Amino acid sequence: MKRFVVPVLLAAALPAADSRIIPAMNAFATESYRQLAQGDANLILSPFNIVTALSMALAGARGHTAAEIQSVLHLRYDATYDADLKALLAELANAGNTGGNELLTANGLWVQKGFAIERDFADTLTNTYHAPVTPLDFIGNPDAARSQINAWTEEHTKDKIKNLFSPGSLGTRTRLVLTAAIYFYGKWQDPFLTSRTEPAPFVLPTGATAQANFMNQTSPFGYTETPSAQILEMRYAGTGIAFDVLLPKTVTGLPDLEKSLTAENLAGWLGNLSIRNVQVSLPKFRAESEFSLGKTLSIMGMPTAFTDKADFSGIVPKPGLAISEIVHKAFVDVSERGTEASAATGITMRPTAVFRPKQAVVFRADHPFIFLIRDTRNGVVLFIGRLMNPRPL
Repeated sequence: MKRFVVPVLLAAALPAADSRIIPAMNAFATESYRQLAQGDANLILSPFNIVTALSMALAGARGHTAAEIQSVLHLRYDATYDADLKALLAELANAGNTGGNELLTANGLWVQKGFAIERDFADTLTNTYHAPVTPLDFIGNPDAARSQINAWTEEHTKDKIKNLFSPGSLGTRTRLVLTAAIYFYGKWQDPFLTSRTEPAPFVLPTGATAQANFMNQTSPFGYTETPSAQILEMRYAGTGIAFDVLLPKTVTGLPDLEKSLTAENLAGWLGNLSIRNVQVSLPKFRAESEFSLGKTLSIMGMPTAFTDKADFSGIVPKPGLAISEIVHKAFVDVSERGTEASAATGITMRPTAVFRPKQAVVFRADHPFIFLIRDTRNGVVLFIGRLMNPRPL
């Protein structure tokens, strides 16, 4: 007996209407992507991870410094914010750790031995972010302190993020470090057969081509189009988490697509996804990125936190602390079985943070594209990046 099924809109793609945190996070995701997507390099970052680290710093910020950080994060910090973020972290953990998939987050608070911080700040980070105070001797042995923090980061990213802090990045003036780590491994709901992976050309931004290994399958996936792009969504088995590809319809269309990438547009595009039979060709790829975010975040609207006018009196009384630097590293590996992604952010502070298929749609990602890893139930973007040049695996 034939089954007749019409395409079904994927309503869960829209952010939850009652959450103020998720729209704010996705606004930060698109804005930070546009700020960092310079040149022709591959890109991967975890805006979710950066927001988590900045939220820990925000818990101790006051006055104009706190207002600037809230502006960059597109949110209003109040007495319920930390608890709401804690609930989101728990929700993501419940969704991401099923059927052999993993979604792990961890946070750290590292303080100079003997350096007193406010009790309320320490309690917030311990109870909400599960980041109890770890004393280190930055003054007497900053390199040993750096090694301990880097080892913690490697452990909580399954050894994918190494040397978060480079030699010399922590010194005798370091008084406090905040760290946030995230690791994700997801198995495709519809895995690719390795026997169907074939080499083919990928068009580079210059117009030249590079050989890549393309994974191939035809299956029902979330799909929609805009006038200038095709959008594909592939789910990870049993998690509600998905991998989205925003593919320009022309090989030179990525810059215009990036300019139009806002939280509002992204929600609209993903809200129009429906199940279609899609003939997918997607390159296997691995990408890594590393950023020093101080200048970027200052441009985005929080310069005071990096100056001697910074007000982190929720951590120590004035005159107190300023942010020295914010570093972020991220990694993604996309293959036939699924996706592995991880990221870490460090903030250092110094004295004065079953369907009947229609005709198959052809989706051949053989030129630069944007990709996301997000929770489809609430819409939060965990990772965002672009592929400009696939590296042979």
